[in-house]
Amino acid sequence: MTEVYSPDSALLDSKVRDIESDATTNDRIGPYIRRNDRQVRETPKSQLRTRRKWESEKRRIRARVRLDPQEVRAWQLERVRALVDGAFTAIPFYRELYAAVGFEPGDIVTWSDFEQLPVVNKRMIVDAGMSPPTAAGDARRTVHSARTSGSSGLNLTIYQDNASVDHRAVLNMRHCELALGSELRPQDWRYQVYFAAERITSLLGDYPYVTLAQECPTELLTEHLEQLRPRIVFAFPSYLQRLVERDVALDAFGVEAVITNSERSSPQEREKYTRVLRVPVVDEYSSEEFSLIAYECRQRRYHLVEDSAYLEVAQPDDSGFGHMVGTSLGNAFMPFIRYDQGDVVRLAPPGASCGCGSRFRTIDAFRGREDETLRDGPGRAVPSDAVLGLCDRTLVVQESNVLQYQLVQTAPDRVQLRLRLSDPARRGEDNALLDAFVRELPSLFLHERVHVDVVHVDAFETFASGKRRLIFAEGAWTRAAGTAPRTAPEAVR
Repeated sequence: MTEVYSPDSALLDSKVRDIESDATTNDRIGPYIRRNDRQVRETPKSQLRTRRKWESEKRRIRARVRLDPQEVRAWQLERVRALVDGAFTAIPFYRELYAAVGFEPGDIVTWSDFEQLPVVNKRMIVDAGMSPPTAAGDARRTVHSARTSGSSGLNLTIYQDNASVDHRAVLNMRHCELALGSELRPQDWRYQVYFAAERITSLLGDYPYVTLAQECPTELLTEHLEQLRPRIVFAFPSYLQRLVERDVALDAFGVEAVITNSERSSPQEREKYTRVLRVPVVDEYSSEEFSLIAYECRQRRYHLVEDSAYLEVAQPDDSGFGHMVGTSLGNAFMPFIRYDQGDVVRLAPPGASCGCGSRFRTIDAFRGREDETLRDGPGRAVPSDAVLGLCDRTLVVQESNVLQYQLVQTAPDRVQLRLRLSDPARRGEDNALLDAFVRELPSLFLHERVHVDVVHVDAFETFASGKRRLIFAEGAWTRAAGTAPRTAPEAVR
């Protein structure tokens, strides 16, 4: 008789803790709590698997940030060897690409061997239709997916298996501990303001993780924080700015650290947030392709997350700036190998020490992720988290037929939505998601009466680095004839 595999049969009969309901402290906050409604739902089995991974690996991954850099490099090389050989064997895109340069499995012995492999980018992956072989047809394997445009505006679906999801989850927990300066406790709430809930909202009820919509009014959020008392908060810089304007002291609600993400903010802004909010505010540099790329320590240095991705700087110029080329170390299912996501960075000299104790390499300076905002009258900007949230709900959705987009404010009252469609033959069809974007974007402007023009283009504006500009205002403006700024009564939402 064949036994059915079960890591713990008693636990499989239990229910997943409903974190969203537990976090719904009143009827007013309820509509703003993001529910984990992903296609692949979390289960007691998946939570048990992730918890066991955390319990078995937490000492090792905590210690890794202080390892000798040569030990880290040796570990990365072993990981990269297995990743490249596996990609060549399983994924036609990489097999064709690498075979064209004479690669065979086993050829990577040193880093110089690895550096001979071609650099790839999102355009190549989208054009090739790269996906894991199991994504389309193997129903026996759990496949997770994430749709992203990143800062390029070029839409891509990224697939992950359970191992990749678990890897991200445990590194996220260490990431919280590095920001806090101490270990996470099972009862500690993690709290984020974001577009979507986390895949894993607890580990069998412990380490709860709740997500609030960025549209939540600040007075409701602060009331919720007082009731829930999370230890750590993730938020957009533009949302923190709203809290700063209300002079909110987060330490009064039990918060010990804040991590910013998704939008660029300056060290000066984060220092201001730290003073006003009365908790350390540090930044996170991440992407869907690589997950965590770098984290800012309390010494204001960006440390690469060396066990999440291996990062190179390709063809640096005389000042050391070059394109960041990365290899994801946690996703062997749909690997990104020597992948250029468009950011331009400069690394600090090797061997530089940091007062935080981490020995992971550091990014000295960025030229990517420039500020991207739409202007709402003189000296004002539309909150970028609100704009990106609208894009995420409409333009990034696969059914929108949008392959790539760009928002360009050409005048105080005019915004162009520049598009390339996934299927140009469907250009004349009704598109409810596109119509919703055109209808809703003007409502984000409080001081300008804005009209949105949809323009189909073949090329997009770029930064000097070559990275596409997703949201920006161009040139000197003149107001369109016959229009005027909104009056104060119309500016009230």
